[in-house]
Amino acid sequence: MNFRLNALLVLVVVALGAWFYQLQFSDSQNTPELIKKEGEPEYTGQTVTTTVYDLAGNPQYFAEAQEIKRYEHTERTEFFKPLLNLFNAQTALKQWKIASDHAEISKEKILTLSGNVLIESLDPTSRLQKIETEKLSIDLTSQDVFTDSPVISTGMGFTTSGVGLKGNLKRQVATLTKDVKTYIEPTIIRTAPSDANSKDKK
Repeated sequence: MNFRLNALLVLVVVALGAWFYQLQFSDSQNTPELIKKEGEPEYTGQTVTTTVYDLAGNPQYFAEAQEIKRYEHTERTEFFKPLLNLFNAQTALKQWKIASDHAEISKEKILTLSGNVLIESLDPTSRLQKIETEKLSIDLTSQDVFTDSPVISTGMGFTTSGVGLKGNLKRQVATLTKDVKTYIEPTIIRTAPSDANSKDKK
């Protein structure tokens, strides 16, 4: 009787041990899927929009993208097919529209755009209307812009091409650094007829 009971207990212990081992093996197989690999983002999202405000509560910039990735360790945010709007600090109105194939914002709030970069003014009276290039960085706090790539900038009555650019969107200025070519659009100046001509016509 004792022999049968001991054999039964051993069988139960073996069965429990096998079941426990199977659970552990199954968990170990699934664990790699749950652990974030080095270099992977902590957060990803599709068709995301966000608005960032300054310390005074005024909108600083608005961003939307087809895909966004956030890396908490480096405080870096990556955008795919982004569209951004920069706001005027005084009026809180949208001042600039920015688009590109890819963009990154660092923890220092430096926005680096790449691929079909286009910056357009939303103010029709702005001296600087448009900047086109393949790579450009913007300090989102000061709105300073800079690049070493070929650039085409368009303003009221002119188009300038060259390599490298430094400027500021708040002040509506952009200076190309080398190989600069400027095309001035002809301006038609209309003057009132002189008094002499008016008298002759009478």
